[in-house]
Amino acid sequence: MKIKELAKRILTEREDRRYEALLRSRKGTYGDWLAAREVRREDSAEMTEEPGKEEAFVIVCTDTGTPAPDAEGRIREYFRAHPEVQLLYGDEDIKGQSAGGDSGGAFPWFKPDWSPDLLDSFCYFGGLVALREDLFRRAWAWMRSFTEENGSATVRYRTGDMAVWEKWLHACAELAGGYRKGSCSIGHIPEILFHQESRKAQNVFLQYTDLLKHSEERLLQDFRDSWIMPGNPSGSKPVISVVIPSKDHPEVLENCLRGCLSGREGASASEGRNREVPALEIIVVDNGSSHENRRIVEGMIRRLAVPEAGRNIRYLYEPMEFHFSKMCNLGAAVSEGDFLLFLNDDVELSGADILTQMAALAHRAYTGAVGLKLYYPESARIQHAGITNLPMGPVHKLQFMEDDREYYYGANRGNHNVLAVTAACLMVEKEKYLEAGGFSEELPVAFNDVDFCFRLYELGYRNVCMNSRYAWHYESLSRGDDEAPEKTERLLRERDKLYERHPGLAGTDPYYSVHLNRKGLDTGIRPVYLSAGNETQRSGGNIFRFDRKGYRSDACLMVRVEDCRGGNALGYSIVLGDNNACWEKLLLFGKCDKKMTDVSELETIYALRIKEQYRPDLEENMPDQVNVALCGFDVEIKAEEIPPGKYRLGTAARNRVSGLKLMNWSGRFMQVEGDTGKQGDRI
Repeated sequence: MKIKELAKRILTEREDRRYEALLRSRKGTYGDWLAAREVRREDSAEMTEEPGKEEAFVIVCTDTGTPAPDAEGRIREYFRAHPEVQLLYGDEDIKGQSAGGDSGGAFPWFKPDWSPDLLDSFCYFGGLVALREDLFRRAWAWMRSFTEENGSATVRYRTGDMAVWEKWLHACAELAGGYRKGSCSIGHIPEILFHQESRKAQNVFLQYTDLLKHSEERLLQDFRDSWIMPGNPSGSKPVISVVIPSKDHPEVLENCLRGCLSGREGASASEGRNREVPALEIIVVDNGSSHENRRIVEGMIRRLAVPEAGRNIRYLYEPMEFHFSKMCNLGAAVSEGDFLLFLNDDVELSGADILTQMAALAHRAYTGAVGLKLYYPESARIQHAGITNLPMGPVHKLQFMEDDREYYYGANRGNHNVLAVTAACLMVEKEKYLEAGGFSEELPVAFNDVDFCFRLYELGYRNVCMNSRYAWHYESLSRGDDEAPEKTERLLRERDKLYERHPGLAGTDPYYSVHLNRKGLDTGIRPVYLSAGNETQRSGGNIFRFDRKGYRSDACLMVRVEDCRGGNALGYSIVLGDNNACWEKLLLFGKCDKKMTDVSELETIYALRIKEQYRPDLEENMPDQVNVALCGFDVEIKAEEIPPGKYRLGTAARNRVSGLKLMNWSGRFMQVEGDTGKQGDRI
């Protein structure tokens, strides 16, 4: 072996050892996380017993595990602080040692706040609940087989019959008023209240049982029966109005229309079957197709529409700049249906019976918008399974994940309550659509669906994503990576507008635990303790003028800035095709004195050496790249350390073994206002 190659190997091995040691320091364990939380709890006044009315409640659990030692105290505190809550559940884990040797438990199940649709999908309350005494008395009739326990100041009951437990929990949720619009009677403590004996015992609560299957069937039958109820003496079927914004894609539109109509052909052949399917009205809203494409669409509609068979199709031709909200509102304004389905023209339903199932959910008094799991074309790769509202904004959790396995405690299975769903496929009762005021025309392109769902939530409705069924969305797989500055600027303006309209929801999501990962665009769902060793890096006077001499601009240095508000820059940078353990990286701030079209014009550049952040999502999603787990950055910049102005963000990298130097720029900008100290990505 040549001396040069030997030296390179020795240096690379040294960098690999440094990388592995640093990676271990960045990773966290569940045991350490629990211990740290317990210390903080002991130091706080949270546990201080204040004199006052003693709360009367009963704890009931299964024999698959044991309550946490502090469960009773936490429950008492919660009931005292939340007099409106009648029924309470918490998080849980598995008792004993984890595979890594952590003490105190393993496999924590961090749960959402009250989610009626999730409870109807599997028994996510788990192995322990607490009831106020009044609710306990009303639920007593269901507890004949439960065993009373002694030894606690609070009466406890146990059961080993999981079928009885499941029925009883649903009865308690009903008696507590949990299925009413705007209900606040069911609470959730985001702390470990119960230790399951084993993973097998925990998995029992994730099963789709016969009870839940019969409940779903009953929902559909009750929806169909409602057509001939006293309130509907004529027995006329409800109408679903499908609003499809479209322009210059007649072949794509035809595929969408056929997907909507496919289930109706068989329905019209049988009078009995036809009575079970809602009538369909399709409204295509065209904002200016070419003359030729308009002619094709009109001919297509004449061919496909059969009004006597419940296949009604209308065509609104309204030339205008693309404005999704306005187009949806135009279609809704002329609709005659009881339900509105907003559907992108590049969505293909996997079966027309999906519409009946979505309508049955949307018909319930407490339900707002109903969404659907969406796949990328010709695949089972998830594009949408509900929208999660994180500090950086709305995010599609599970996006790009293959749907051939179960993710965090059934996150991609069953029906999940969420703050928002995409209007690529969104159904809502027309009455509720009108109550919420339709789609806001202040948001022409992005976040209009999120805004609409937020308003439904604020009105007391619960939005739901139906992950038990799916459709294909023929949106480009690469669209999420498009960082064109003009597109990014528009997106950020509309995001800011979203939270101006809903300040109380900024950075919060009741359906996503605070103990799960909330930073960046990690679409996976994982406990936050896994990266507990990360700390936000503060600039601390270490910003310096950068000399680009010797650095080569190269796209192989990938840079993604996921968020840059309030003086924080969050993202990752990877050298593609090389060992990232060997590279040291700088965060760059290129001062823009005018409208820049060429990054080579950035003459004044400041830099800060990046302190590596652990990103388990990079390690998981880029298995073909080497040592990428520490390629994240999370930096806080002080205004006085960098002159006021507009800065384009990028990274530079130097290989500590070969000396090779690279640089590249993102499409994101940071505005520094020196006088006020305000910083952000507003332009």
